[in-house]
Amino acid sequence: MAINVGYFLRESVVNFRRNWVMSLGAVITIYLSLLLVGVSMVLGVIVSEIVQSVEDKVSIQIFLKDGAATEDVEALQGWLLADAMVDTVNYVSKEDALERFKEEMAGSPEIVENIRENPLPASLDVTLTDPRQVQEMVDKIKVNETFLKICDRPDEPEESLKYGQQIVDRLFAFTRIIRLIGVVFVAMLAVVSLIFINNTIRLAIYSRRKEIGIMRLVGASNWFIRAPFLLEGVMQSLLGAALAILTIVAVQAAVMPRLQEAVLFLPVDVAATTMIQLALVLVVAGVTIGLLGAGFALRRYLKV
Repeated sequence: MAINVGYFLRESVVNFRRNWVMSLGAVITIYLSLLLVGVSMVLGVIVSEIVQSVEDKVSIQIFLKDGAATEDVEALQGWLLADAMVDTVNYVSKEDALERFKEEMAGSPEIVENIRENPLPASLDVTLTDPRQVQEMVDKIKVNETFLKICDRPDEPEESLKYGQQIVDRLFAFTRIIRLIGVVFVAMLAVVSLIFINNTIRLAIYSRRKEIGIMRLVGASNWFIRAPFLLEGVMQSLLGAALAILTIVAVQAAVMPRLQEAVLFLPVDVAATTMIQLALVLVVAGVTIGLLGAGFALRRYLKV
């Protein structure tokens, strides 16, 4: 058995070298296909973490008009806290709102220096037990009579509400578009990879047609004849997968630290376990493409 395995490997390498141009084309195409798969997976993980982070911070800000009666503000707070969807309600005064603004704009002192009077309204910060219910809660607040009475934009009450669901929805929409584009490109490159492997194996079969005829005459089994060609397809795929994995790891090592420094407020790290899972997926996908491409070629061009 060991001799057979060594023979199959040697024959695969010989076939690879004989048709090195087609083999190289197959490797590069598989590499590009798997690289796209890997990049899509990494981006998907990062975007999912960002969306989760944004969702966790989703809250509803209710802006109040200047001079709103204390009893009305307390009545609205009590109504909000009585709702099962609401987790906490915090009152933010005009002064506190200005202090928050100054902290957020610490990097642009010229803006802070130009503020002569406090233009910011007081507000109620509402956090929910489930951020996904934010739109439902907003719809309930918009028709509350107390809210309509003390909001800072009674003519356009919806403008007195600020919530982050729009951002989350846009992130999900963007993610779906990116994934769809990625799937289309990956499918196209996968088909091209199969064609390259198919043609490479076909040329290998043609170049060894006399040797294959002799094998048939001496009674070699079908699998003994087919195995080197299948291994050649797997070899091409493994090389493509290895190149894709190395590229992704190199890019992650070079880009991720700088990206984390640039956007400290967003989770853009990819865990080591995720990278291991990614590598396994790419290897399995590569081997599958190699076996399929070689299998199609053998079935069509090698009648044994």
